[in-house]
Amino acid sequence: MSLPQLQQGDKEQLQFEELRFPVGERLRLEVRSPKARYSVFYVGHVQNQTLILSMPVKNGKVQPIPDGSPVTIRFIASNRACAFTARVQRHQLKPFPMLCISYPSSVEAVMIRKTPRVQSRLIVSLDEVEEGILGGGWPRQAVCSDISLHGARIESGDLLAEVDEQFLMTARMKVGEVDQLLLSRCVVRNLEDFEDPFSGEYRVIHGVEFMDMDEETRLTLSGFVYQQMLKELGAL
Repeated sequence: MSLPQLQQGDKEQLQFEELRFPVGERLRLEVRSPKARYSVFYVGHVQNQTLILSMPVKNGKVQPIPDGSPVTIRFIASNRACAFTARVQRHQLKPFPMLCISYPSSVEAVMIRKTPRVQSRLIVSLDEVEEGILGGGWPRQAVCSDISLHGARIESGDLLAEVDEQFLMTARMKVGEVDQLLLSRCVVRNLEDFEDPFSGEYRVIHGVEFMDMDEETRLTLSGFVYQQMLKELGAL
């Protein structure tokens, strides 16, 4: 079932399964009392019964959420900002720390972007726009975990740049059977700290916007994004 065509900012009520949210993606879990917010992983679901999430982790320690606790879940899916409320059905530590929460009757979704983002897992090389403006240690490597025609999600073990600061990104990507090189100036639009609840690994997520991209580079990126979309849909 395909989702309806909406304009940015439009709201709708959807079923969770319509969003095709991939296993392993992150969600934001908000607890009302005591007030707290955590990043957790989506593990799976039993339709109309339960959603299974990883247990929150803070400073390397598992943070159990008591059974019956009301929670709010927020996440990005299908170019929409999504949210729903639920209750913790059960928390358990074996075979791994996980939460079972009530299956949502519906999900409130707001269209936030028309251009789809696709998973990429590209190793990218980053460098300063001008030598010395971001301190030492450049060039550096990072992971581009998803990408669109207008921006990307860059993950690093530490802070690369502050919001509104810029750097250059170089990525090698295969479009069809051809290796392509993408070079773009990027500006940091948002930052997020993240601690992996399974490995305890700390990462800084940099949401970046591409700037001054020439037509040839944009065509290369368009081909890559379209190719990844087909792979995610199982058409390649």
